[in-house]
Amino acid sequence: MMRKHALLFLISSLTLATPLWASAEGFYAGANLGIGMPNLKTPNGVDKDSQAVAGLVAGYKFNPYFAVEGQYTGIGKVTDNAHGSVKADALSLTAVGTLPLNDAFDVYGKLGVAATSSKVSGLSAYDDATHMGATYGLGAEYHFDKAIAMRVGWDHYQAEVDVNGGGSKSFNSNVTSVGFIYNF
Repeated sequence: MMRKHALLFLISSLTLATPLWASAEGFYAGANLGIGMPNLKTPNGVDKDSQAVAGLVAGYKFNPYFAVEGQYTGIGKVTDNAHGSVKADALSLTAVGTLPLNDAFDVYGKLGVAATSSKVSGLSAYDDATHMGATYGLGAEYHFDKAIAMRVGWDHYQAEVDVNGGGSKSFNSNVTSVGFIYNF
């Protein structure tokens, strides 16, 4: 149920911004690859707690200092010693503050909300869960020209799994990624 509310919130937010994108100026989109590092501890001990992840990003830059951005990304996978696993993804909407350092190089910070979804496989202690919470990140962009930029970033997410017998268990994940952005 929480996931449906989160998706409705993000879709409606992006829909309200659609008239801004009609002119295409200020709109950007891109893709990234990285490593997700969730810190979930499992009852059988953790064998591996990172995974290569990929993501898609789209946003609208209102001016050189402020943008709104939507992103879908994997946030990592935990595999325990008995080969059970938890894999999580996030859908986020963030405000992005940018500080241009020169014509080619910017640094940015972002703050927003993320809906995470955790899928459990082979772990009897946990069940799938969704979570809605704050997300934030830092990064830098290098602009090859007006259209193409390379981005290096770090994002922090919070997710959870349901615990069999009641309750839930929260965990954090840090995602470090490299990607390319196309400015329309």
